[in-house]
Amino acid sequence: MAAKKKTTVTKHGSVPRALAPLVAEVRNLIQSARHAAASTVNTLQVRTNYEIGRRIVEYDQRGEKRAGYGEELLKALSARLTAEFGQGFSVSNLQLMRKFFIEYKFRIQQQAAVELTAAKIQQQDAVEFSPVVIAKPSQKPPFTLSWTHYVLLLTVKDPDERSFYEIEAASQGWSIPE
Repeated sequence: MAAKKKTTVTKHGSVPRALAPLVAEVRNLIQSARHAAASTVNTLQVRTNYEIGRRIVEYDQRGEKRAGYGEELLKALSARLTAEFGQGFSVSNLQLMRKFFIEYKFRIQQQAAVELTAAKIQQQDAVEFSPVVIAKPSQKPPFTLSWTHYVLLLTVKDPDERSFYEIEAASQGWSIPE
């Protein structure tokens, strides 16, 4: 009778040591997917809040430079959205969304113009100098921080200082001072 080969068991139960690399790879995949999902949800929240702010400004102003009844509009909108979707649509949150749109709309427009110009130049270069068609440049999302970070950034009055903190927070994960 041949001797049975012994399987080494880890402290996590009956997983053979030979499976350790597979477990590590799967663990990394799961952690990466969770991180990507959280990041995607956060980006969607920030973009949605930006768009809510845009629609509030456009509806409130209706083509005029200054609106006359903004607070009443926000109270009514808050009541309806809260009734339908729950928390997160208080008057103060809607004010932040409106302010967020106002503060960031020019930056978004400038970024879009730069990306469009870069794409045109890249297409011209591809046609003139290479038989290979170059894909569009990867579009970096205009919002790279969490909604909480943007709310904190909105408290910084000086636009240059706000930009500095935004860049630092995005690159190094710094907290914004209060």
